[in-house]
Amino acid sequence: MGQAQVTQPVVMWAIATALLDTSGNLLYIAATRAGRLDVAAVLASLYPASTILLAAWALRERPTRRQGLGMVVAAAAVVMITL
Repeated sequence: MGQAQVTQPVVMWAIATALLDTSGNLLYIAATRAGRLDVAAVLASLYPASTILLAAWALRERPTRRQGLGMVVAAAAVVMITL
């Protein structure tokens, strides 16, 4: 098996991912302490959708029908929570 090379773009992606993940966790904690846990929980449930969209954008993967349906249902849940 070949050696994996750690290039500068790979390191930059890793750093960006770590910063965004840490920011998301800190904002979730702040949201749960500041007020409505229901809204924070629904918005946190959208995290898998961002992973699917990032894979579609960065890796040119096509979301499956099931993934697309899940994203639509999650978006509808956010709309219903805000009403």
